[in-house]
Amino acid sequence: MIERLQLHNPRSKAHIEDLKDRLLAVHGDGRGPREREAMADALARVVEAMDCGTISPDDARQFFLRARVPGFDFDRWLEEMVDEGVYVPLCLRVAA
Repeated sequence: MIERLQLHNPRSKAHIEDLKDRLLAVHGDGRGPREREAMADALARVVEAMDCGTISPDDARQFFLRARVPGFDFDRWLEEMVDEGVYVPLCLRVAA
């Protein structure tokens, strides 16, 4: 189970652009450019829903698992975003 996270800077959308860039870079999944773009947009909306607290990180993971994006690991991406300070654990954000 992934802990609840909150954006360190809710105004920044750089992590969404990073996510879309990584998803669009995936090849060999049988999707054409338009399909990859539509998938990247849909999955970016999933992350935006997570950012707003509408869904949990675990819920977001399930969307990514169902999308089956070869070479992309949502947990690894999220861990990188936490390491870079994009997300902070919710309890730390409240206490800070």
